Amino acid sequence: MSDGSTPVDRMSALVPGGREILRDELTPERIDQLAAEARAAGFDYFLSREDRDRRFAEALAGWTPGTDAWVFGYGSLMWNPAFHFVETRPVRVEGWRRRFCFWTPLGRGTPDRPGLMLGIERGGACEGLALRIAASEVPVELGILFNREMLTGIYDAVWVDAFDRSGAPVKAVTFAVNGDHQQYCGDMELTCAADNIAFAEGRRGTCRAYLEETARSLRAIEARDPYIDALMDEVARLRAAAGLP
Repeated sequence: MSDGSTPVDRMSALVPGGREILRDELTPERIDQLAAEARAAGFDYFLSREDRDRRFAEALAGWTPGTDAWVFGYGSLMWNPAFHFVETRPVRVEGWRRRFCFWTPLGRGTPDRPGLMLGIERGGACEGLALRIAASEVPVELGILFNREMLTGIYDAVWVDAFDRSGAPVKAVTFAVNGDHQQYCGDMELTCAADNIAFAEGRRGTCRAYLEETARSLRAIEARDPYIDALMDEVARLRAAAGLP
């Protein structure tokens, strides 16, 4: 029996930035179904299982079997990781910066008014949260993470050198934006990004809520990102000018 939802509605439950992403929904079979529905709805950039498996194998090549693995979260992974972990640490990664740099017509936006989502790209530095996965759980938990993040080809999985507050190094896998992907929107001016974040909204919520959760998560680990702070100010200004809360 149909639940009355459309393929786009069902996809919106799992795109990065949804209100809550549940691990039980991140099975390979469920992702296969969602990707097929998305492609049928005209979103031709969703990956096949073969593509996802290949990318996962390439990422696992950077992990030493029998050791714990770290994941670097800079956006929604800080507050809704959906995989099991045993420790978190605030960390800083040099050479990568956090940016709202790709369009999403699902979840926090619509095809008519797409939202913007976070990635990291080369340049600057980025603070966030490192999450440690126990060695015995790495293949399963990283598999769940890849099902979540590798719906499309917008991200490349990369291993980065992070440093915690004591200066101890942490090698972590994270997801950097693919600048050749059709969703990528480049080094957008902050005012333009803020305009989309201020008003884009989809079935799973608003872009500004995603921004606010990112800012809140950074405050919780006593980290600052001037880019995020500036976006918060500009989004508030734009909404006030439009007479909106």
